[in-house]
Amino acid sequence: MKSIPATILISLACLVAVLCAGCRRPLADGVSYSEGNVALLRTALGGDKAAAATPVAMAEPTGWATLRGVFKLSGQAPPPTPIAVSSDFSVCMPGGKAPPGNDIVVDPSGGIANIFVYLETKYPDGDPKWEHSDYAAAPKEVVFDQKVCVFLTHAFAMRTSQTLKVLNSDPTGHNTNLEGGGNARSENFAVPAGGSASYAPGGEADEPFKVRCNAHPWMAAYGIVRKSPYFDVTNAGGGFEIPNLPAGVPLRFRVWQERLRSIREVKVTGKIDKYNKGRMDLKLDTNEQRELELVVDASLFK
Repeated sequence: MKSIPATILISLACLVAVLCAGCRRPLADGVSYSEGNVALLRTALGGDKAAAATPVAMAEPTGWATLRGVFKLSGQAPPPTPIAVSSDFSVCMPGGKAPPGNDIVVDPSGGIANIFVYLETKYPDGDPKWEHSDYAAAPKEVVFDQKVCVFLTHAFAMRTSQTLKVLNSDPTGHNTNLEGGGNARSENFAVPAGGSASYAPGGEADEPFKVRCNAHPWMAAYGIVRKSPYFDVTNAGGGFEIPNLPAGVPLRFRVWQERLRSIREVKVTGKIDKYNKGRMDLKLDTNEQRELELVVDASLFK
């Protein structure tokens, strides 16, 4: 067996001595840093999911306010889509005349009916600073009827806590097909002549969904289901009112019309306002009674 050269033995001995003594390298001075900056960097780089998921504190409402408004059409109203009745003529075409279309309804003053206005802003469930106590007295049931093969309520809004009672005031059977959307369930059920059925949405929809009757395919309506009570649908004159809104905090509303879907452009007090995907941002003062006239140009419907 060959002997290990002396130079190698000396090198090994030195290495063992260094390892035993430890590697004493000079240390840098302490570095100062900001915990806030570290959290921001972690979030930006995606390295700390817990930091990224930390909720931002919401401003608290300072009281209550009311929002009122009216949607008006500027220019010649477009004709509604005609309805073609194809069955049950004795019931659905009394006097041999088909009902008028209702995908755009404008009164003589220019008011636009059936526009949905609803709050998109999320807020803590059950927080009395965000939801006025008056809304606790709202009815538990919303009625939705049909007669002469027309949905009598062409646009309806309800809360997730409410039930839709579907009536049939016709002498012929209908089926009601609620398409749902988001967390609002879809459901399709038969409603016999003179009968009724109930719909429990189960959750909210992000935007209005269609309601149809497969037995009479020209029948159509739209509904929205929201968790919050802050919504309305414009009446025959184009008016809406949402009372007891939380004041002093930013609020985002959505405005939606059947033919346009999201209303993206309106004129408010003579000034053009662009709504990104139909979203309207407002902040109301405590006890304020805000009134808006929102003018929609008829050219948008072409």
